[in-house]
Amino acid sequence: MVARRSTAILVGVWLCAVALGGCGSGPSQGSARTCHTPGVTANEIRAGLLYTFTGAGSEALGPSRAGIAARFGVENAVGGVNGRRLAYDWRDDQSQSAINSVMARELVEKHQDFGLIEMSTVATGSAKYLADQGVPVAGIAAEPVWAQNRNMFAFSYSQGDIDTYGRYAKDHGGSRAIVLSARIAPRFSADAAVQKEKSLQAVGMPVVMTAVDEPPTDTQIDSVVREMLDEKIDVLTGSVTTGTFARFMVAARQAGVHLKVAISGGEVPNAEMLAQYGPRLAGLTMGATYLPPQSKSPATDAYHAAMAAYSPDLPDPDQTLALIGYAVADMFIRGLKAAGPCPTRQSFIAGLRVAKNYTAAGLVPATDFERDFGRSTTCFAFIAVNSAGNSLDVVDPSYCGQRLSH
Repeated sequence: MVARRSTAILVGVWLCAVALGGCGSGPSQGSARTCHTPGVTANEIRAGLLYTFTGAGSEALGPSRAGIAARFGVENAVGGVNGRRLAYDWRDDQSQSAINSVMARELVEKHQDFGLIEMSTVATGSAKYLADQGVPVAGIAAEPVWAQNRNMFAFSYSQGDIDTYGRYAKDHGGSRAIVLSARIAPRFSADAAVQKEKSLQAVGMPVVMTAVDEPPTDTQIDSVVREMLDEKIDVLTGSVTTGTFARFMVAARQAGVHLKVAISGGEVPNAEMLAQYGPRLAGLTMGATYLPPQSKSPATDAYHAAMAAYSPDLPDPDQTLALIGYAVADMFIRGLKAAGPCPTRQSFIAGLRVAKNYTAAGLVPATDFERDFGRSTTCFAFIAVNSAGNSLDVVDPSYCGQRLSH
């Protein structure tokens, strides 16, 4: 039970988380040039997918495979990369580092896959082997190892302090803030809360810190709301679940707190939550390293169309990790295109590393893979509940701050 909670938290930190459609072989529409690279033939490029299908964290990470299949399907529908269709072999690491290591070797040595897509929180298990072999890897930076190996690519990192949240709050009229943390996960929640505290203080904003239970008692809510009134708080943020955050936000407004900014550090509110609170949740804002699938934008419209066409078996395409899997697959495709008509693993790594202003067709804030490698992400997509309280609007797809010096 402890391991399951720990893995769920790790997935949440990064976020804070099928059909093989289009993955068969077919006739080449482009050059039939022969390349002497593992996983590359005249007609096809094969990747390896290593993800958590069973074990702790599988519920969150499982949908990523559907997003990957959909993005490969879109690319194959327009002829693939340089006339080569994309396919993949997949293995389950069961959320265990030792199995992650074994499965990575199997994909590289037995299946001769060109590179790997890893949607796992135990990528450390195979990281050294893949780096030593020069195998390119795209995935989610849920562990520090992603910031240490240049063959590994992610579009966001959580290490380090930034002023982005503080800048956003100040730009939207905020002047005094309260930051909530959860007692149920003291290390994770407190660390995330302190990051927000530093971000707000960096722009000169006074901050009150307070810890609450998950879920909070009515007495706790009343006490925090009184403190907000006494301290003239107009910014509410923290590292609690969105359900808990919503209760504090609604109670504060009902008590007469004039909130100008409310930035949740939790998951995007689901349809049930929006139906429960309606307009009372208007203005609830999330800062994310991706556009949530529930938000309305041309990029998420294209994502939903791709999911309907190539991964229709996924019941709910609005699952966050499905969209993130789609974006990671897009990153892998970007590396293949940068590698040239006869891709090698080395040319993939070199080509993608120098790519600038990467956005996964608008699904993630702009990333420079060289400049931002291993450094805390400073640009976020800010999304807010609309005035009717029934959907999400994109306030800014790429709002940027700065890293704080130590």
